Amino acid sequence: MTFDDFIKTAWADHGDQPLAVAERLSHSPQLAQTASQIQAFTRLITHVYGEHLADWDAGIALLQSLPRLTGEPAAASAIAVSTATLKYGRGDQDALASLTPLEQTITLATASSLFAAQQKLAMATDSYSQALMTCTQLIALPDQAPVHRALAVGGSNLAGTLEEQNNRTATETAAMLLAAQSALKYWKLAGTWLETERAEYRLCRSNLQAGLKDEAVQAARRCLEICTQNNAPAFELFFAHALLAIAQKDQNDAFELHRAAAIACLEQVPADEQHWCEAELKELNQ
Repeated sequence: MTFDDFIKTAWADHGDQPLAVAERLSHSPQLAQTASQIQAFTRLITHVYGEHLADWDAGIALLQSLPRLTGEPAAASAIAVSTATLKYGRGDQDALASLTPLEQTITLATASSLFAAQQKLAMATDSYSQALMTCTQLIALPDQAPVHRALAVGGSNLAGTLEEQNNRTATETAAMLLAAQSALKYWKLAGTWLETERAEYRLCRSNLQAGLKDEAVQAARRCLEICTQNNAPAFELFFAHALLAIAQKDQNDAFELHRAAAIACLEQVPADEQHWCEAELKELNQ
């Protein structure tokens, strides 16, 4: 198995089998032999050992066992950031002390996702706010810089988690909207049309939760427009049409138009992907 296959399989399996994937990772640090491979490995370790298992010490020990590549500062930085993220997650307040401002931003944004996964919403919100603040102090960065990706992922995860809260405070609602807006901003810098389209989906959902109907419809329209411009597969088009229907549920003609389009797209979605569409389909049929 190649390194890329190993990572791809681990990501595919980790949601249902985090302990099994952690076991695989713990026996495979030697697979990472280049800077890009170490960066990919550290992201997976941080996610599995942090968000899924909260096994801070084991994750830190595994990170420290990764190869140290001479003359590869990106690899060293990736290990340092992931180690600091897990230390910060377990409560080490001095975890950021030795990091550069850029590394601190990545660490704080990533830690926000760890806290959100554990339903530590105040800590998640504070961590992400600090990440945004630290980012404003950085000099101009190239597109697709790791910090942009970290802020995009962190914002999307935080917004999604806050959307699910039944009794959000006004402060949490504001944090949800800021996180969704920031996710869109940074996916435009770090991702492809696919990530940007999905960020518009997230922003629409957050706006709906906040009671901002007009803003929700605008985001849903942008989501569909991006799909149309990029010949998106039926899977993405289903969500775009479903979202626009849901956002306009009080407008019968618009709702039925996009509901019908979503159902038509669903018929073209591969059978093994259709289970992902069940929640939206239920909303369309309510």
